[in-house]
Amino acid sequence: MGPAPTPPPERRAKRITRPPPKLDVASDRGYNKAELAQAVTASIKHQKRTSSTAVPDCPVFHPTAEEFADPFAYIKSISAVGAEAGIAKIVPPQGWKPVFNVAAGGDGIPFETKLQEVHRMQEGRSFGEGARYTRDSYRAMADVFATKYMAEHPRVAAEGARLAEEKQLSPARADARALEEEFWRIVETNTEEVRVEYGSDLDADVYGSGFAVLPAGSTARDRPDTAEDEEDDGVPHAWDFGALVEHPSNLLRVIGANIPGLTRPWLYLGMMFAAFCWHVEDHYLGSINYLHAGACKTWYGVPGAAAGRFERAVRTVLAGVVRATPDLLHRLVTLVPPAVLCDSHDVAVFQTLQAPGEFVVTWPRAYHAGFSHGYNVGEAVNFGTDDWVSAGRAAVDEYAAGRGKRDAVFSHDRLLMETATRFAKKMRRNGGLVQATWIARMAATLRGELSTIIREQEQGRAALMRRGVPRHKSSLIAANAADAADATTLDEDGDACCALCKSMPYLTVVHCSVCWGAAERVEMEAALARAKADGKSAAGAAWAVGAHARPGGGQTGGRYARGGGRRRDNYPVFCLKHALDGCVHGAAHRVMEVRAETDHMREVMHQMSPEPTEIPAA
Repeated sequence: MGPAPTPPPERRAKRITRPPPKLDVASDRGYNKAELAQAVTASIKHQKRTSSTAVPDCPVFHPTAEEFADPFAYIKSISAVGAEAGIAKIVPPQGWKPVFNVAAGGDGIPFETKLQEVHRMQEGRSFGEGARYTRDSYRAMADVFATKYMAEHPRVAAEGARLAEEKQLSPARADARALEEEFWRIVETNTEEVRVEYGSDLDADVYGSGFAVLPAGSTARDRPDTAEDEEDDGVPHAWDFGALVEHPSNLLRVIGANIPGLTRPWLYLGMMFAAFCWHVEDHYLGSINYLHAGACKTWYGVPGAAAGRFERAVRTVLAGVVRATPDLLHRLVTLVPPAVLCDSHDVAVFQTLQAPGEFVVTWPRAYHAGFSHGYNVGEAVNFGTDDWVSAGRAAVDEYAAGRGKRDAVFSHDRLLMETATRFAKKMRRNGGLVQATWIARMAATLRGELSTIIREQEQGRAALMRRGVPRHKSSLIAANAADAADATTLDEDGDACCALCKSMPYLTVVHCSVCWGAAERVEMEAALARAKADGKSAAGAAWAVGAHARPGGGQTGGRYARGGGRRRDNYPVFCLKHALDGCVHGAAHRVMEVRAETDHMREVMHQMSPEPTEIPAA
């Protein structure tokens, strides 16, 4: 491994207070009393603030070319240190900087922006709709804003010069620190209105990835600094986010590239003060973030082990807002100053300044936030290795409890079951021999998850059958284990969230036959009325409703949508925990659809075990 990072320093922010600036009476004669009162209020608020720039730095890693060649092997090698801070920065070795695709952001393709009121980001207010831009018009707007703001606020440049001289910082680092202090002054004092627009969550499949594809036969040191994206016979960079989903260590490869922002990269176009607010990734996944070009970004991270303390601190600091909006942290609209978290609530917070050409990794359940220093182009994608599985299980429990989180994006149990099936098949081909430590570790992780899944499924199914709920075998069950193992990605037919909680209960799904029958009759009558009005065949309309109306019967609502699984209110489904809730009809009218047999799961466990494994039946 390359040089070891410097251990993170003491985490508590240093309280730095400032004397209020003196008012020059002579120069203030042109202001009215209200303006002078506002100036005094701003001065007092500024004096009482604790500087968030004093938050300690996160670990920074400098891998060798050999280490950098395998993204997830390297991330795993630094996880013990990185996870303690929640975030870490990776600086690629010389000659390994990914080539920037200058077409990223779309040539002339318009996109929506979020309108952010920086001075009100502590209030939990939803962002408004910003203007529509193309990449070039957005950059022009962002550059004009930055130039105007710095001209109207000369104290920022003066503070940068002071820091460079007194703290012996480089000019670039000093200017970044001064702008960071200015950002938090705006957020905390709310005495100056500052509005910016953020071009976030742009699907890389639509607007283009920032990672250029290189001509076949290229090596790391053959690369120019920028290139047009040429996909034909191209060679992606080892850290190209579009390829990371297929990496053998990334469990999300089972899902495929169907979920924008999770398994399909998102592009981000930022401007000065455009912020990404405190949040944790869906399913508590990790994330990899790369800054392709433009100005720096400041990041803040809270380690996953401190997530509970962080959430309690937010509920205390913003008590009234949280009472009104229980899912506040999952709306990505709120900032709490890092120094407040550290100094007043003993929350571990770390920061880093990400320059173009650098990666920032966030670990499972690590809350993170930050802002841009000017126009820039970033890209991000999620990942889940075997180290993530326990955090993913905790996220599933939160979804099932329905506590302040949007819907699950995929079925955790299905993901682990399909991954284990494929892994077992590969081990069979190898004669069951474990030839590497990571293989044994992965097999042990999957066995543990399957054991939990088997226990929960058998106990839940048995409890419902005792209550009189009939059990039906789903047509979605693969004919045999080989069929499931040979699938390229998960077929999403039948994926839907429980109508009463936020989990996605793919393996066993319960519905009410009475409610579904009524919904089908309503759809049938509507379809027949439309057919009659259009002069079309009633028989054709009836067939279309019967074949496609129900989940799992053909079309089920389209591809995955980021931020939640699909729900069809007229055909609700329920998880095992909520199987008897949701309507007035009794257990006899429920249908328990079993989509995976626990006997198959036991067989998969056996195939991955160095010795025969016995899992007692429920």
